Amino acid sequence: MDLDLAQVRAFLVTADQRHFSRAAEALFLTQQALSKRIRKLEDALSVQLFLRTNRIVELTGEGERFLPHARELIRVADAAVAAMGSDEQPVRLDVIDNRLSPLFMLRRFAEQEPGLRVERSSRQGLANALDPLVRGEIDIAFGRVRDLGRPLPDELEHRLVRLEPLVALLAPEHPLAANDVLKLTDLREDGIWLPSLAGPIEWLSYLRRMCDAFGVPIDDSGVSYDLRHTLEQTRYGKQRVTLAGADMELAQDLELRVLPFEPSPLFPWSMLWRKGKQPAPVRRLLALAGRTSRAAGWCDHDPALSWLPPGDR
Repeated sequence: MDLDLAQVRAFLVTADQRHFSRAAEALFLTQQALSKRIRKLEDALSVQLFLRTNRIVELTGEGERFLPHARELIRVADAAVAAMGSDEQPVRLDVIDNRLSPLFMLRRFAEQEPGLRVERSSRQGLANALDPLVRGEIDIAFGRVRDLGRPLPDELEHRLVRLEPLVALLAPEHPLAANDVLKLTDLREDGIWLPSLAGPIEWLSYLRRMCDAFGVPIDDSGVSYDLRHTLEQTRYGKQRVTLAGADMELAQDLELRVLPFEPSPLFPWSMLWRKGKQPAPVRRLLALAGRTSRAAGWCDHDPALSWLPPGDR
């Protein structure tokens, strides 16, 4: 029987974290993908490795017995790679915020390259990552390259990798919730609710351009301490419509209606890096991103059915 190292690594990280969500985040996987890997490993071994409840994740007796062997297997595999002269460092990435599309993309990359090694930072906006990128403190940054409040440094290159649709979130009782799709003009009276309006300058500029283009007001009344708080208020508060990126993982327990827009607003995500020769891990990740984007059609769009700010086209 041949064991899949990606499945063994998934088991090992989950055993260390004792938490599926944290383990999935560490591996840049969705919880569904992580569970699938562990199930396949359990099928291959013909044992159950974890006891799963709503609150805890514990190893079974078989899992406890397998754990030291899994550690040794991964140690030997990593040593084998190192013995081939690989002293490569992880790719240093700025992802703006751990809830946004860059994490969605990293998970897709990791599904194809389970050994992908990265170090993440979250500078809360591409504008804040430009100087560290030029100085070599990070290798790659994600973000929208327009409306940064300053020119893009000549030392940097960039490539569009994802046009992320924005979607509407609303309570099931909302008068518009029965629709299959929303027109942005449907929101001209009540507007889009974004409490405590904040975020990277390139996001706020995109939002204002979109709302100006369709005559939709922004309602920034109220207070929100985090995404969950906004979603809870959307679900149980006044009947309002808020926004999210289609790539974001939302709280399923709130049972919010998620509706596409017509036309579909697309938020452009690019990857940026320094010009010149890059280390091999950076080159591989950029190539992987390009292949994944093309294969998944991440940048495909019909201008008649979608919307981008004029400067982003």
